Amino acid sequence: MIVPHPTRTRLFRLIRERGGATLSEIQQATGLSRSALRQHLTVLERDGLIRERVVRARTGRPPILYELAPAAARGSVESYLTLLSAIFRALGADGRERLGRIAVTVAADLAVRHEHVTGIPDPVTRIRAALAGLLDNTAAGDVRQVGPDYEVILHTCPLAPIAREFPELCEISRRLLAALVGAEVAQRESIVRGDPRCTFTLRLAPLATPLLANTGRTGHG
Repeated sequence: MIVPHPTRTRLFRLIRERGGATLSEIQQATGLSRSALRQHLTVLERDGLIRERVVRARTGRPPILYELAPAAARGSVESYLTLLSAIFRALGADGRERLGRIAVTVAADLAVRHEHVTGIPDPVTRIRAALAGLLDNTAAGDVRQVGPDYEVILHTCPLAPIAREFPELCEISRRLLAALVGAEVAQRESIVRGDPRCTFTLRLAPLATPLLANTGRTGHG
């Protein structure tokens, strides 16, 4: 995927990493004027890289969320699935125990590289940004608050073909989600185990800090 203009490349990456953002959020992150942003976003939308989605609001005018277009998200994921599969096959040849240790290290490293996500104040936005870092696509996922916790439902998982053979990939995903969101993560359903979807419950820590030791692992997938 090529987005040659440097400003539009920056905007595309920001929207991808945050799992979607409003015009105000993008302006705050970039410092660009609203008129300049609208021009760049219009081009990205015209090229089929992003799309607009109206977010329901209890009061006032509903905000418009800019998020990756499905085709753009699929392309970015499919481009590295083959490489991931080859890497896991090579690592798996050295033993599952070593692969499990590597999962912990990889999750910690990715969390550091995406540490800006932990600073997003709104929990739902932070969760969506974390999902974008994991899957490059949050369009197929639902995030909602259930009492003091948050529920994440993924109806599809582009990593499932690899995770069925190497469930350590699911462990990396859970650990990374916990680290980025600052939450304990428990999984109730898993596509890899044959369920129709993946369902997670996230219990936020008092302060949104990385949690790599306790991810509430309840099974593969």
